[in-house]
Amino acid sequence: MRVWNDGFFAGTSVQAAKDLQVAYWTGKEIGARQPVAYLSAGRKVLNYNDEYMYYVLGEPQTFVYPTGQRIYEHWTPRVLRGTTAVPAQYDAQILGGSFAVWCDLANSQTQNQVAAGIRMPLRATIQKLWDPGTPSLTWTQFKSLADKVG
Repeated sequence: MRVWNDGFFAGTSVQAAKDLQVAYWTGKEIGARQPVAYLSAGRKVLNYNDEYMYYVLGEPQTFVYPTGQRIYEHWTPRVLRGTTAVPAQYDAQILGGSFAVWCDLANSQTQNQVAAGIRMPLRATIQKLWDPGTPSLTWTQFKSLADKVG
């Protein structure tokens, strides 16, 4: 079972079950804990980093639409919060990543606009989950390949 990271409250008398996985999406809330706090406690984490993995319709608050290029060039599964990676020693506890579409302002885009908007971010996410190292292709080359594949 997975729980959003902002649902784990520090300093409470009730402790969360040890087998709960952390869906880490943000660290902007009051009392936010860094991803390493969960990892060093032995928890497994799934990366939903809202800096890269969140496509929030209408871009409310501080959200901006993610770009494939930014994901391809800067994100890895270790980048759980913001733009800083956690140490490699936690690789075995990071289960991967997940791209999320949130319809905060549902009428901001049509289904076709959403599909077009997430096309390259999804491709970049998949590539970086498959191989989180420095890409061998430039963004232009990767985009061209993605266009050929369809």
